[in-house]
Amino acid sequence: MIHAFGVRPLVLRVAEVSVSIAIWVAVLAFGGTSPPFFFIAQVIILGLGVLLLAVSLLRRAAAVRLPVVAPLFLIAWVLLQVVPLGRHAPHTLSIAPYQTISRLLLLVTYLTAFYEILLLSEDPNAKRRLVYVLVALGAFEAFYGLVQYLTGWQQIFAYVKKYYVEEATGTYINRNHFAGFFEMLLPFTVTLALLRARNLRQVAHQHEAKLRSLLPAPELLPLIFFLFLAVAIFTALIFSRSRMGIISAAVSLVVVLSLTGTSSVSKRTRLAAAGLLLLGAVGGVVWVGSDPVVMRFETLGREYDQSGQNRVFIWQDTLKLIHQHPVVGTGLGTFSIAYTSVQTSFLTLLVDHAHCDYLEVVSDLGVPGGIVVFGSILWILARAAQRYRKTKDRFDAAVYLGCIGSIVAILVHSLADFNLYIPSNALVFTATLALAAAERTPATAVSHADA
Repeated sequence: MIHAFGVRPLVLRVAEVSVSIAIWVAVLAFGGTSPPFFFIAQVIILGLGVLLLAVSLLRRAAAVRLPVVAPLFLIAWVLLQVVPLGRHAPHTLSIAPYQTISRLLLLVTYLTAFYEILLLSEDPNAKRRLVYVLVALGAFEAFYGLVQYLTGWQQIFAYVKKYYVEEATGTYINRNHFAGFFEMLLPFTVTLALLRARNLRQVAHQHEAKLRSLLPAPELLPLIFFLFLAVAIFTALIFSRSRMGIISAAVSLVVVLSLTGTSSVSKRTRLAAAGLLLLGAVGGVVWVGSDPVVMRFETLGREYDQSGQNRVFIWQDTLKLIHQHPVVGTGLGTFSIAYTSVQTSFLTLLVDHAHCDYLEVVSDLGVPGGIVVFGSILWILARAAQRYRKTKDRFDAAVYLGCIGSIVAILVHSLADFNLYIPSNALVFTATLALAAAERTPATAVSHADA
């Protein structure tokens, strides 16, 4: 009894704090692209997974529906790629087993984090705190990136940047991955602002003297705060000058604001929130200077006119690679090695990614593996949309809607980039998927006051 009621709540809180620290460490350490730094986040997540198993917390969460088929299939599929085949001359399906095993460890890390956040989200208060941890991380990166752009202090802590020295990248090396991080968190700030706006509007309806009743309302300051954060994040994203990042964020916001029309959020509230966000972001960009951002889009046509030197040719070569290995792929994480066999563009450079997550995943895992990966993401997206319409809890609705916008943004950005192969962004995306998949059990499905 002491173990059940004393140790487990403490372990749950330790797990919550540990997951939050791991996500922050992954993002702040160059976006997780430095293996030694990201190793810290991996140790935290995997060690926490062992701890949760050791105290039998899975038994406590027996009522939680844990998806196991797709994750087990993916792990088994990658293991199949590295298992030696043949007696006399053993070989593997993966053309580079070491790279595949390294990526397998990352895959296990993401899946462990997914289950940890899924279990923690059974507690509504823990779920709320995890969302705020992500939003706080987004706020830190936004202000860090804006300082870089506005002051010319192009450093990542003590490291002096060598690339993208005219753009905002925060603690990331690559501006596109910086934008990919923001497009996942921007929907959460917008949906939390809409939640406060809805509550504030209800206060106004209950009083005749609307203006005087709104000023002391407890929802007013949180509304202003979340709108301010949304403007800061959107502005920092724009100053990253990532074209796909800006497009993806815009698409996700359209989806979020469209879906709010199916809820009790009024059209006037949605238009007011969207107008304030757009006005703030445009005002900031115009004040600082919009020419560099506009020029990025103007160069799009010229960039794709360069014969053999753009992403379209990489995609065409990747399709050839998929055609050569359609069933089991070349091995998880082996693209940079396998691509050399079909490379017809950027012949003097190492092409380490396909610049399209869909093509790279299929080339790595084969068509069946690609179907499982993106089919699982779309399944979670569909379930989140369904739960958003059904839930009566306003905060849960805001979280589901934020997850929908986040997933849509990455799915759009993945058409022309490789955010899912950037460890920190993959980890944040995993957290978003877990929050989207989380569902209140009957024991916890009670109404909670909005914080």
